[in-house]
Amino acid sequence: MVQLRKWQPLLKLDGAQAQASYRQIVEGLVAAITEGRLRPGAPLPGTREMAQLLNVNRKTVILAYEEAETKGWLQSVQRRGTFVSQQLAAGTLTKPDAAQPFALELREEPAVAYFTANEQAAAQQGQPGALFFDNGACDHRLLPQAVLHRYYRNALRSSFASNSVRHGSECSSRYLRAALADMLRHNRSLSVGAEHICLTQGVQMSLYLVASVLLKPGDVVLVERLSYPPAWEIFRQLGARLVTVDLDDEGCRVDQLDALCRLHEVRMLYITPHHQFPTTVSLPAGRRQRLLELARQHDFCVIEEDYDHEYHFAGRPYLPLASDRQQRHVIYIGSLSKALGSTFRCSYIVAPVEVTALLARRAALTLGQGDAVMQRMLADLINDGELKKHLRRVNREYRRRRESLLACLRDAFGEQMTVQVPEGGLALWVRFDQSIDVDQLVGKALELGLVVRSGRQFSPFGQVENALRLGFASLDLDEIRLATQRLAEAAQAIATAGMVQSL
Repeated sequence: MVQLRKWQPLLKLDGAQAQASYRQIVEGLVAAITEGRLRPGAPLPGTREMAQLLNVNRKTVILAYEEAETKGWLQSVQRRGTFVSQQLAAGTLTKPDAAQPFALELREEPAVAYFTANEQAAAQQGQPGALFFDNGACDHRLLPQAVLHRYYRNALRSSFASNSVRHGSECSSRYLRAALADMLRHNRSLSVGAEHICLTQGVQMSLYLVASVLLKPGDVVLVERLSYPPAWEIFRQLGARLVTVDLDDEGCRVDQLDALCRLHEVRMLYITPHHQFPTTVSLPAGRRQRLLELARQHDFCVIEEDYDHEYHFAGRPYLPLASDRQQRHVIYIGSLSKALGSTFRCSYIVAPVEVTALLARRAALTLGQGDAVMQRMLADLINDGELKKHLRRVNREYRRRRESLLACLRDAFGEQMTVQVPEGGLALWVRFDQSIDVDQLVGKALELGLVVRSGRQFSPFGQVENALRLGFASLDLDEIRLATQRLAEAAQAIATAGMVQSL
């Protein structure tokens, strides 16, 4: 006879739980087996006896035994009873030590300091009054919510009606690629069709996909001395060797490329020519032409990331390098996330057909199918002119916010800082003189409820950069004033502490 004191603690039922009693019995049995308290071959009480011991209906126990047997934890032997399955290996049924690390050795991935600010912003999100000078994200509060709701409902309805959401369907992808191709032909002079476009779910995903088909360990990749940290970290993790190109007030020092190409066998150049990341300057026409000439001469690939093409306040936006009809070396990466916010994960790669075919095969293997309903909605927004209408409206507002931040910074810091007013984009690159230590400023600002990134985070080799990239688009005018005030208070607190220490 199995003792009552053995089974009641082992399979303790909790009437307050929403989970059915039979499920609690099954989980209790599984826990006892995996922790070694019930060994392979151990007999269980009959269903009638177990029901009496646990004070439940016999049908509940029968149901629990049947499920545990179906899952392979128990086995029923005719005219003998129910036992813990003999097929379970006794040596693996010891209670795990939670303190033990994962059994297999992992490849160490270095932490990327760039993401620390995102984590800090997320940690402060629930705190009242917390502010974040991001890298230039748009303001979700300005999105046309009623329009988006209507278009998503319509896309959902039409996608279900056409059965285009089933796994493996390419209908929505083709529809969006065709809409993007039309937009790029009209707005950016790219001579492309749907076949030249590969869809992804973010710029970083696009960069990884492109780099994974282009690079092999040891290849040399040129990056600007200050650039987008996730990009050069992706190249490093794929085994590339980074070599930096200097920057000046007109962007990338294209005049250095020829010497670097003679010194190294360059495979790829990663560049953000429209609004250089992070310094915001636009590469002039002469340098663009020389860059394309050097790409042909030295046969290296140019990865052109045009992350915020839509936001340009001084005249018309520059045409992409990829719009040059003679070039054969540029792969172009764009995104709709700056236009509609990070919630809408849609990035795209534009390249020759043979390249996009290879990228599509790699994407199918590693990324799978995209969100069919979202793709249809985005295509409809483009085709119906709603995206263009939204961008025309928010451009005016973002320009006001840029002017507000410039005025607040000049009032707060005066000659202690310099800003080269960008032609476009959603951020300012602010340099400080030696009286202000940016690294200390970032730490003190965090104490005051303001998250901002240090300039050194944009250096591939961690060099000191006494500057900040301050995104203004996601903050309204009052938030811009308050954020700048906190930045000034942080600088004042550092200066006061320095004076006290010097006494």
